[in-house]
Amino acid sequence: MNPDSRNCPPSPGKVPPARRIRRVVTGLSLLGFGALLVPQALVDPSGPGFHDAAVHHPDALLISGLLLLASALLTFPAIGGILHEARDRGALMADIAALFAGLGALGHAAIGAITLVLRALAGGDPAQMRAVEERFIADVPVGVVGLVLLTSFGIGIALLAWAAWRAGILGLWGPVVVTGVVVAHTVLPGDLPPAVPALALGLVTTVFGWLGVRVVRLSDGAWDGPPSGSAPATSRGAATVQP
Repeated sequence: MNPDSRNCPPSPGKVPPARRIRRVVTGLSLLGFGALLVPQALVDPSGPGFHDAAVHHPDALLISGLLLLASALLTFPAIGGILHEARDRGALMADIAALFAGLGALGHAAIGAITLVLRALAGGDPAQMRAVEERFIADVPVGVVGLVLLTSFGIGIALLAWAAWRAGILGLWGPVVVTGVVVAHTVLPGDLPPAVPALALGLVTTVFGWLGVRVVRLSDGAWDGPPSGSAPATSRGAATVQP
């Protein structure tokens, strides 16, 4: 066996399986990161407080925390997919969007971990456990960091959608829908019925899920082809979408 054969490039027309798997994972992540937040919004029992939720709905609290962690995990390959597609047109916007969306994913991961930890409040003295929860919520640095991270998620997903539109892989309807959802989430009160945020997240899932299905259905040549905007639309086939 030639020791240098490991470094030889693949034969023309042959796509390494790892590259194809990466594309499929990216597409599924674009579909999944928002889809997981829909049931999370519906089952999250922490509205009245983590202690009451831990006592009366421990299983729902567990599911909510795990869904947040899973969504955060899928957000990063989803971001990578937009960066890959917007390598020319929309590249700067995609870079900025990746920063904000990454911070937002960290925020979701942090909330998911905190949710799992605070499930343990059900095992202690109710008065003491409520005092622990109140001190945690009232901590100013924790509140500031949490606000920055969660606000970043909304900004990030809106900019990702605009970057996808700028790259020519998404119609104008996509960023308009996502931006509308983010603005509505910012201005509307936070004590809405769970079905309202679930519906809003469903709209976000529709946009990024459309992109995810598109990525999965792309040919290997289109996925690995020239960056967006660097070649005529016909050279990428399905990679270019007309609004």
